[in-house]
Amino acid sequence: MYYWLILLAAIVTEVASTSFMKLAAEQNPWLGYGAMAVLISLSYYCLAQAVRKIPLVLAYTMWEGVGLLLISGISWLFFHETFSTWKLVAIGCLLTGLVLMNLGEKLAEKSDDNSSSLDTHSRDVTTSSMRMEGAA
Repeated sequence: MYYWLILLAAIVTEVASTSFMKLAAEQNPWLGYGAMAVLISLSYYCLAQAVRKIPLVLAYTMWEGVGLLLISGISWLFFHETFSTWKLVAIGCLLTGLVLMNLGEKLAEKSDDNSSSLDTHSRDVTTSSMRMEGAA
């Protein structure tokens, strides 16, 4: 759970960094670029910590995907950017991809657990067979 919270921190700081980029472009370049540099550095640090326990492909997908969804909401809410039908379809595809990526990771973990228990069982059977042959 700890590493998922670290990943969440990576996502939030990345979204804040991108929001400050918009501030830099439109209002105050020095404040915007300074905050952007600090926040994106913190985001990458948190992401690097999160991948210690979360598979890289899953962590990066969540970081980019959830970040993009949040940035889309912020862009619409605070910067009054518009969304076409195609943008909304793309966001729907992104959400579907995030769900499938998480589902695939959980199924892979379950499969790994099953195969490792099968491997252990195979080793136990082989070891027992070898002992029986040695005793005969």
